[in-house]
Amino acid sequence: MTMRKLFQHKHQRLILQCYPAGKAVDKKPNSSELSYLLYYASARRIKLEKVIEFLRERTTRDAARNRAGNLQVTLQIVSDLIDKCSGNLNVFAHQVCDILQTILDINDVALGKNAIHTYGVFCRNLTSPLFTGDKAFVIKFTSLSQTLISFGWSKTSGPNQYEWQMISLLAINHISNCLGHNPTTTEQFITMCIPMLIHIVQKNTSQQGILARMNVNIESENRRLSRVLSAKTQQDMTRQRIEEDFTNDSLTLNDIVEQAYIDMEVFFNTNSTSQIWQVTKTIVADNIKSKEVDLEFGVVLLQLCVSWIPVQLRFISLSSLLGQMNKATSYDIRYQYGRHLLGLLTSSRVNMVGVSVTDIIQQLLELQCDLFLKENNFTREECNVLTGIYSDCMCNLTTHIYYHDQVPDSIQEILFKIDNVLNSDSKSAGGDQTFDLIIQLLDSVAKIFQSLSKDDANRNHVTLEHWDVSLTILILHVESGGATNLTKDHINSIQLKFLSVFQEFLTNELSIDIDTGSKRESLDDSGLQGKNYLKPDINQYISQQQNFISHLLMYIDKLFTNSTASTKLVSSLISVIKNLINILGINFISNFIPFFNHWQLSKELTQQRKFLDTFAFTILQYILESLDNQYAILENYVKSSKLYLLVLDAIEYRKSNGLWIESIQQDSSSSDSKPPKIKRYDMEVFVCENNFLIQWLHPQKPLITEIDYKTIVTNNKIEFPSSPKDSQHHFEDSSPELIFTNSPQDLVNTSPNLNNSPPTGLNSNYDFSSNTTSINSDNRKYTGLGLGNAGDISSIQNEIMNNSQRRIDEQFSINGAAATASIFTTDSKLNPIRVSDLKSAISSNMTLRKPSFQINDYNPVKNPSPDSILTRNIITTKVDSILDELESEDDKAVIV
Repeated sequence: MTMRKLFQHKHQRLILQCYPAGKAVDKKPNSSELSYLLYYASARRIKLEKVIEFLRERTTRDAARNRAGNLQVTLQIVSDLIDKCSGNLNVFAHQVCDILQTILDINDVALGKNAIHTYGVFCRNLTSPLFTGDKAFVIKFTSLSQTLISFGWSKTSGPNQYEWQMISLLAINHISNCLGHNPTTTEQFITMCIPMLIHIVQKNTSQQGILARMNVNIESENRRLSRVLSAKTQQDMTRQRIEEDFTNDSLTLNDIVEQAYIDMEVFFNTNSTSQIWQVTKTIVADNIKSKEVDLEFGVVLLQLCVSWIPVQLRFISLSSLLGQMNKATSYDIRYQYGRHLLGLLTSSRVNMVGVSVTDIIQQLLELQCDLFLKENNFTREECNVLTGIYSDCMCNLTTHIYYHDQVPDSIQEILFKIDNVLNSDSKSAGGDQTFDLIIQLLDSVAKIFQSLSKDDANRNHVTLEHWDVSLTILILHVESGGATNLTKDHINSIQLKFLSVFQEFLTNELSIDIDTGSKRESLDDSGLQGKNYLKPDINQYISQQQNFISHLLMYIDKLFTNSTASTKLVSSLISVIKNLINILGINFISNFIPFFNHWQLSKELTQQRKFLDTFAFTILQYILESLDNQYAILENYVKSSKLYLLVLDAIEYRKSNGLWIESIQQDSSSSDSKPPKIKRYDMEVFVCENNFLIQWLHPQKPLITEIDYKTIVTNNKIEFPSSPKDSQHHFEDSSPELIFTNSPQDLVNTSPNLNNSPPTGLNSNYDFSSNTTSINSDNRKYTGLGLGNAGDISSIQNEIMNNSQRRIDEQFSINGAAATASIFTTDSKLNPIRVSDLKSAISSNMTLRKPSFQINDYNPVKNPSPDSILTRNIITTKVDSILDELESEDDKAVIV
């Protein structure tokens, strides 16, 4: 015995001195000898290698002889060595794995409890180089971890089942420290751990219990955000209790369940985006794979897990689910992923910060389109179910407000997708698939507006301009593009659905919450749901001719001109237009006037023309019946006007002569006589006899039937077509070569009773500008004299001076005072008009400049002089075209 000790190496003697004598099973190392051993091992790397190798050999011998006491001492020595020599852990990491694996193979619960402590110290000190540069170590460590976790599956009965399960749960908790060192091992560890946790939670917790726990989490999060905690939290006390019960062998089932929740929180409460992605993917995949987990339970469990993720990173879970859903080829798997995603978006308990709403909407739209437009194994019913889930996801995401422009952005993405589908060159999808997709997308928009009608969140509203891109739906039969696989029934149904959804938008999003039956006493922006669109020229709907209202009317013109619209479609369209009139008031009327002149019946009595004529008169009648109620300033002028009576007479004539659309089926014959028309003269008389109307309505406004697509994007700068090449002007009674664009202010000189009551007994000799600028039907050209003669200029000046040119916002006071502002003259002070400037401009063959003002700019650039009439913002035509119509040189000398 003496000789053996004599030839022992120093490291061997130091190690052996740490082991107390005897065969007790609860031995502890001799403290003084252990301290010297640690000092010796940390001095040089070669000494550390010798120490750990001898410990590994000693462990093998003690395990073979079942010397549990010595193994307890070995575990303590190894644990202290790891702490003392953590900088050189790569030197002895392999041996640590071997020692722990050897001890765990004995299946002794007491040794297992000490081994899990050493394993925890080991995991806390492991670094990335070991996982990225040592493949052999990764294999050993993974095997060791798998052994520890397997105890929770295999030892589910017996007197020590809770201890074995706690060993597994603590191993899962410790292994979380190793996540992120290597993407491959991270995925392996998560895959090993998550199923165990789900099994314990699902087996011992109800769905209501999870919801209650989630509420506790939210309260804890709110407390953390509101103040700094100085006392121990409930979770800290739970951890301490579990540790004490584990040490005293008094574990309960409640301890096991609580530890499982603690472990799940450790996996989700991280700043690693890749880890969040992987744990979300794993927990949902296990929910789907497990036969025991109910779908609703799995959704609630996912909500709980996501509530542990830092709020600014929770959107990663959404992206993870979308990625897996896109890969899924099975209907059942995709359905379950969709339900989990919907659960996250529906839950009011799961708030998110930094979520890219637009990106997620785009991904959902792509998934939705792929269901219908790409080949797959799903039936039509399955596609409808899945796309319904996607639609609900978009609706919930859009209505959970994170930023002000969220709703407009989401709606615009859906409308753009509809436009892309209808104009796609792909012919692989059938008509039924394309039809189903478009209907589902429109349904999504309708759901969003229906949900928002119940919400009073502070946000920006969707505007009419967002719908500009989708107006092509009205002319699918004309410009179907890639949607030629749609049948006429498909197109008609899509158009009806579009109008229904647009009506939903007008009702729940755009309209102002006011009593439409009462007169509007003021035009302030006091609406609860958005702007007051009754205010004249709001959004430049009057001053800028290329706007949403005119675009809508252009598409309606193409709809009636190129195809026969169904009666149901026309009825829906009329309902939408009436709603627009209620909301927009005079802004709609200003754009409607040139189209009304164009749509009236002429000699051509085709069905399309009858549709247009009926539509035009129906709208005009509704306009005239609504104006008085919308603007108190009119003082019931409209219904007492001659124009209103003329419209009623014209409608009655059409109905009695089979020209009204309702009579087509009953009486195919029609009168050979030309139906009465509302002439421009009649419209001009109507406008000129009222101070308010003359400032905002332009009876001679040109008709433009081609859209300038550059204006679909919001543009604050007002632009007018500079030539017929830029836009098409159609005058039913005029030559296309001559374009005459009087402004309403040009008509002031023709109404001597402008500030008095409208004259009665009007006859053809009454000196309105409609007489002086009327059409010579024989010569087919204008005989108008532009601005009028010198006397007319004085009249213009006097009228302008009488009507103070205050700013638009000042005109519509809350007491409903008469408004005298005009889009054509916006300066607050006018100097006397200098006729010399006009003469100079004409003599040099110069054309009057186009208006360059902006609607909110009350200081326009004055050129050529500050006092010149040329600085007035008046819609004009080229002077050369006016001079060409004059019959003598004397007229040219007088006319200015």
